[in-house]
Amino acid sequence: MDHEILVKEFCQITKILNKEKGPISLLMLKAFDAQMNDWNLIVSAPAYDNLMLKTALTDLVTRFNKHLSQTISEQIIRSTILKTTDPFVKEINQVFKVTHTVKYVYSSVISGIYLEKAIIFESHSIKNA
Repeated sequence: MDHEILVKEFCQITKILNKEKGPISLLMLKAFDAQMNDWNLIVSAPAYDNLMLKTALTDLVTRFNKHLSQTISEQIIRSTILKTTDPFVKEINQVFKVTHTVKYVYSSVISGIYLEKAIIFESHSIKNA
C-alpha cells in the first residue's frame, strides 16, 4: 500500500474528527508488524471518555468508514479507543507532541507497549482531560 495515500487520508480524517467531535488527545496507527500494512487505529478524545465503549467504537468506525477509501479501510484491522486518562495516552502525549503534522515512530517502548512501527497524526494533552 502506498503510505502517501494512507497519510493523506488520515490527515484529512484527523481534521474531520476534530471538527465533528472536538479536540483529539491521540490519533495514531500502530502496525502489527513492521513488514505488514495491517494497522491498529488508536484514538483518544474527551468526546469518547464518557461513552460506553461499544457506543464510542460504533461512532468512530462509522465516521472512518464514511470518510476513508475502501482500500485504506481494509488496512485497519483493529480500532481501539482509550480514555484520555489512560497511562499509554498520557505517556505518548508527553513524549510526542504532534499537531498539524505527522510523526513516524520506530522501535519505541511507551508505557510498556512496544511500537515497532507507528504513525502519529495527533498527540497532545487536553486541558481538563
